Amino acid sequence: MLSRLTLLTILLLPGSVQSEVQGNAFPALFQHHFFTLSQGPELLCTTSHSGHFKKAQLLEIIDYYEKQQPGLRQTAIDFLTRHSHPEHLSRLLKIKSECEEDQADSLCVLENYWESREAALRALALFYDTKTLIKHSNDFDLPRFEPDHLRLFEKAIRKIPPFMRASMTKAKPMSQLEQAIETHQIKPSTQALIREAAPDDADTRVWLDGTLPLAIEPGLGFRAQVVAQVYSGSNRVLITIHNFDKAKEKNAYRDIELTYLVDFRLPLMVHEFAHVIDNFHFWDGKTELYFFLWYKKLSSDIVNIYVIKDADLALWPSKWFEAFEYMWEVNNGRYNGKINEKLAELFAQYILIPFQLKTQSPSSYSWLKDEVFKGIEYQGYEACINPIVRELSFWEKAVAAPLGKR
Repeated sequence: MLSRLTLLTILLLPGSVQSEVQGNAFPALFQHHFFTLSQGPELLCTTSHSGHFKKAQLLEIIDYYEKQQPGLRQTAIDFLTRHSHPEHLSRLLKIKSECEEDQADSLCVLENYWESREAALRALALFYDTKTLIKHSNDFDLPRFEPDHLRLFEKAIRKIPPFMRASMTKAKPMSQLEQAIETHQIKPSTQALIREAAPDDADTRVWLDGTLPLAIEPGLGFRAQVVAQVYSGSNRVLITIHNFDKAKEKNAYRDIELTYLVDFRLPLMVHEFAHVIDNFHFWDGKTELYFFLWYKKLSSDIVNIYVIKDADLALWPSKWFEAFEYMWEVNNGRYNGKINEKLAELFAQYILIPFQLKTQSPSSYSWLKDEVFKGIEYQGYEACINPIVRELSFWEKAVAAPLGKR
């Protein structure tokens, strides 16, 4: 009798690919060969219009992975556009029909899904090389990412070491979730939390190897005020687009009397990736992961807890983070008093303002370098040649929106 995952895999694949899957399909995927680690400031010091790969480079990446792998593109595009919402399914059916009528190339479906050829190429290239799934929310009516967002995600991914990226993409599918809840006799209140955190279309994210790739999707954070969030134990980043985009360059804030000259959404993504890394740092690749149960995180390990609590956070210049995210208690950035938030903030500061962190907290910097980043070090915003913020003029101060609003 076929398992649910085996059946799903067969349904997903065209006949020309099924035999390859059975014989270790697509061994060349997910090499991080093109989206390499950026340890310098070259991606940090950019606006949303610069620093990302051009179309020609994206085509080169796609061609590299598709050579001698018949059926790969179709399989990948089916995966990158999978949804369970009826309106999504109806729209995709219409797109496929129109592409067939126009006898368009095989990228047509993904291009129409994104309404942009550039976004389609970037989504496909990022998946092939980094196993990152970027898609619309399964809630058909939520706002959608633009090509601009995918360019930013590309840059943020390149700030994360490949060995960490690999751990972020090995989450197990939740096909046994209900069985596990019943077997372990979990109390009703905890069951409710687990089910709330579980995405309603989790099955649409199961790749051929049975894993849930790292996913970046639009969503609604807590009370629609949180910029982005990662549920404990998951590897899915949900972004409240309107709040997230307040950190884009050229936005002015009266309260801190500054306007951004670089795209400051990148630190937000690094912080959220830190939560995913926290979730999977100790995972052995075998033990079932059902969100926050039955496993330890970097931020919950008994030794690390003391290291993190004792760490002194560096101060972000001019309280940048406080300008665009609502938090109840803001202390030195996005840390709100919770240990997992402090770890994510330390992680982000290690990558983005390393000199300040090393000066402020040398012991925590050494811990991150030796125990978490395996010796990898960075140059941060301090190394940017040109200014990355500027002060508001008199008139800008008079008309700039209140804190956190454009």
